[in-house]
Amino acid sequence: MKQKYGVAVAMAALAAVLAAGCGAKKAESAASSAESTAAAAMSSAGESAASGAASKGESAASEGEKKLADFKAEDFKAGDDITAQAEAAAQMLAEKHEKLTVADGTYQVNVTLSGGSGRAKIASPTELTVKDGRATAKIVWSSDKYDYMEVEGIRFTPEIQNGHSVFMVPVTELDKPLAMVGDTTAMSTPHAIDYQLTFELQK
Repeated sequence: MKQKYGVAVAMAALAAVLAAGCGAKKAESAASSAESTAAAAMSSAGESAASGAASKGESAASEGEKKLADFKAEDFKAGDDITAQAEAAAQMLAEKHEKLTVADGTYQVNVTLSGGSGRAKIASPTELTVKDGRATAKIVWSSDKYDYMEVEGIRFTPEIQNGHSVFMVPVTELDKPLAMVGDTTAMSTPHAIDYQLTFELQK
């Protein structure tokens, strides 16, 4: 009888150990599952934040491109000082160049810019004014960091308007690339950059 009682006690103890072991495994499994769920949630949150940041970055870039594309020469007025400067230079260059074969007046012209890094833009179309066969044009840059332009060795200073450098320069020929220099202070030191501007009358 005592032997049977001992076996029963041993079986009960074994059952208790097994039950405790199963409980520990279940707890471990639950903890592992919780960790996995938390990691998944953190990963999802991180991906969501990264996606949101990328979306904001793309949106900001898109807005920047839109702002760059939207500026128009007609929204900027050339003051008397820079206009007089350009007209005087046009007369100075008269000895070197023939008169334009267009009647006096103000025209809308398309401007093509080449040279440089390609990151700077100028407004096109713009205004071309002809007086006695001598022309001047309004140049509006996408940046306000252009502190002077040069045409055939003559230097022109700008007016800064709403984040843009606005110049008036002489135009000696149409439908032909004209060499001009634009000096930018956007980098650590000023850089004088060679450009070619082509002015074409709108049809």
